Amino acid sequence: MVAMRMQWMAGLAALLAVVAIAAPGPVMAQPPNGSIAAAREQPLGTTVTVVGVATSFTGAFFPNDNGFAIQEEKVGIYILDSLDANIEVGQVVRVTGTLTNSFGQVLSVAPTSIEVLGEAHAPPPHPVKTGDVSEETEGRLVRILGTIVSDIENDLPFGYKFAVDDGTGPTFVFVNAGTGIDVSELEQGQRVVIQGVSGEFLGEYEVDPVFPEDIRILPARW
Repeated sequence: MVAMRMQWMAGLAALLAVVAIAAPGPVMAQPPNGSIAAAREQPLGTTVTVVGVATSFTGAFFPNDNGFAIQEEKVGIYILDSLDANIEVGQVVRVTGTLTNSFGQVLSVAPTSIEVLGEAHAPPPHPVKTGDVSEETEGRLVRILGTIVSDIENDLPFGYKFAVDDGTGPTFVFVNAGTGIDVSELEQGQRVVIQGVSGEFLGEYEVDPVFPEDIRILPARW
């Protein structure tokens, strides 16, 4: 009798183990552990933690917002607010927040905490054709070379906008008022080299320079 009871108990334990394994439970998303690339793969509304080097400073994109951009190797993302932190280019920051879309389509983090971890060299801008500024480059520091093919549009108080084309298709350049960049010397027909954060506004891809030296006028071709 004791042996039969022990066999029955062993069988019940095995059955419960199978049921426990097969029973459905809540699926918990794994945090990306600081990776910007992993964070960009998460669905909107996910809480993520990202670590990267700041490629723009607090207030550069004011009055649109008081955020900044960060980059990890070849991948970047926009942080919607500085939470009163005075972030400078080259600072390594850790940001926790919620993935969201801003300015129409830009994947961004709405932060709940920001921590400065140290300093590092800002990544070099990635050379890209004007026609290739797209979702693939969004959030990353890029450099374009081409001809200004539009008037310099006054979009104050937000900034100034114009288009640049290298023959592969135009992309917009938006000079945010918060950068303090002077555009008075720019005009249609000039050849320029421009570096900045690859972004998007209402479905139009653009490059957003950060410093005055991010815009260089080239000599006219002979």
